Amino acid sequence: MLQLGRFTPMELEALGRERNFLRDQSEWRCPACGEVSVRTYLRNTRHADRPAMIGYTWCAACRRVAGSTGPLPPGLVISDRWRELDPEAWEEFDRTLPRLLARLDRLWEKGVLPQSIGWKRP
Repeated sequence: MLQLGRFTPMELEALGRERNFLRDQSEWRCPACGEVSVRTYLRNTRHADRPAMIGYTWCAACRRVAGSTGPLPPGLVISDRWRELDPEAWEEFDRTLPRLLARLDRLWEKGVLPQSIGWKRP
């Protein structure tokens, strides 16, 4: 399995300027290697008994990664075809980041990902 590295603070800043995943879920250019292979995956979860989300952003080419956890914005709807198509595998959510990203890359290549993100109107 390929080794993962972390995006540097400057690379994270560039990613934030380049694209807002909540508006555009396509791949975008990696500030580290220049390939158009940065992907993002969001997962609904609960934290402190409140709705939350976990986000992973990684480059499929150079294997740099960033992750975050935070509150689920009110009204945000994450369509997760992986969860819908393979609930057992999703429930066994990989415990190691390299395995998880390898699985997400396979789902991306099969067209199961990227996800669809939208906002529910009140």
